[in-house]
Amino acid sequence: KGRGEMIIPSTVQDVIMARGDKLPEGAKELLQIGSVIEREFTYRLIKMASEISEQELLSWLSILKDSELLFERGIYPESTYIFKHALTQEVVYDSILTRRKKELHKKIGQTIEKLYEENLHEHYGILAEHFISSENYERGAEYSKLAGKKAEKTASFIGAIAYGEKRISCLEKLPVDNEVEKKIIDARTVLGLYYLQMMLTVEAKAAVEP
Repeated sequence: KGRGEMIIPSTVQDVIMARGDKLPEGAKELLQIGSVIEREFTYRLIKMASEISEQELLSWLSILKDSELLFERGIYPESTYIFKHALTQEVVYDSILTRRKKELHKKIGQTIEKLYEENLHEHYGILAEHFISSENYERGAEYSKLAGKKAEKTASFIGAIAYGEKRISCLEKLPVDNEVEKKIIDARTVLGLYYLQMMLTVEAKAAVEP
């Protein structure tokens, strides 16, 4: 280091990893599942996604609260768990092996579909993210389309455009056949219209031209 530069012996990341390493295996596994869900997750969702007994689950969650990695809001069983720091979620998520990450995203996507089937429209965006991350591009495209329509209804065209782009990206990763081609044409047309709503004619043309 040059003169006057501070040497920081342990980064925040190291501190988080060290705290995580001290955890029992079950608590560590639970923390990883939580990090794949979102910065906050409900008790019901982690219960279904982790598939462990209630007694074990509450015991691991209690350890994670005591270690100050998570805090709890609300009253059991309607409680929500939140990563105390966004960075904790990030570090834990980054430590998961790629293949395991894909499996967890798939599992969590399917769990959200089951758990919230009555009000699935509230979860289109997060479902799109989970299925894209699990490389299920067919479901990723479908939920991106629904999330885009939902954003359009609230006149949130920036959100609609983001999901429109994601939908095209998913569809273009699928094996090409007539059905997929039709969906790509539809997705590009819809994205072009979203851009027009924002008066972005150059971008609209670029979306539709291919």
